[in-house]
Amino acid sequence: MHRGIYDRTLRRVRNLSCGGLRIFVEIELRRVACRRCGAVKRERLAWLADNPRYTKRFAFYVGRRCRVAAIPDIAEELRLEWHAVKELEMEYMREQLRRAGTPAPEVIGLDEVSIRKGHTYRIVVSDLIRRRPIWFGGVDRSEASMDEFYIWLGPRKTAGIRLVVMDMWKAFRTLTTTHAPQASILFDKFHVRRPLSDALDTVRRSEYARVSSTDRRFIKGRKYTLLAHREDLTLEGQEESPALARGCIRPTCSRSPSGSCGATTAKAGLAPRSRRADPVGLGA
Repeated sequence: MHRGIYDRTLRRVRNLSCGGLRIFVEIELRRVACRRCGAVKRERLAWLADNPRYTKRFAFYVGRRCRVAAIPDIAEELRLEWHAVKELEMEYMREQLRRAGTPAPEVIGLDEVSIRKGHTYRIVVSDLIRRRPIWFGGVDRSEASMDEFYIWLGPRKTAGIRLVVMDMWKAFRTLTTTHAPQASILFDKFHVRRPLSDALDTVRRSEYARVSSTDRRFIKGRKYTLLAHREDLTLEGQEESPALARGCIRPTCSRSPSGSCGATTAKAGLAPRSRRADPVGLGA
């Protein structure tokens, strides 16, 4: 392919500072014209950043600084615009991902992050053993977006996943069982406890509305005492916790003579001390 010099331009390129002084390198950039197709392109120099006003050494220096400092502070320190610092940081991050290669995780965590108001989400996948994010993408948190990650990882490396930590979002669970059926699924504690907490709150409100005003003293203002660990309670909460447990109103199940299970409700008030009531209603 025959090419000719189309034109030449001088450009100042920002390099690493030295002795508190900003260093610029003046170079000649050429544009070449292909004699066959007529296209004109600027020559690429390996040591220039994606933004040709900076060297790669300078871009990677900015990226390393962004790991320990905020972007506005770095922009003020290096006398750069905010968007220029962000652009150089992204180039640094892309280079780090390229050097790391496609990961082969054994334990991953799936989550979503909101990138703006209005329920706009992106999916984040992390390698929980190496403690680093390995994938960020999709257009929402749907099954189609989750499918992009497993396609990117590939079937061979997906087969090496042995544990996936996630919340109870259906798309995460469905795509994991489809692409990685060999992997165990672990739901995080918050999403397991939340339905139990909501159920307890529903029972507490219904019992409060049902019992007399005298018995309401065991329920009113006691939500935190019921939900909290004993060591997290104040001294007053620890003192009232045993009485609250004994006086808690909880549904019980009794067998009718016919053998069917009929729902009954324990009488409000203090239960006998020989019976250890379960305030959450989860006991055997």
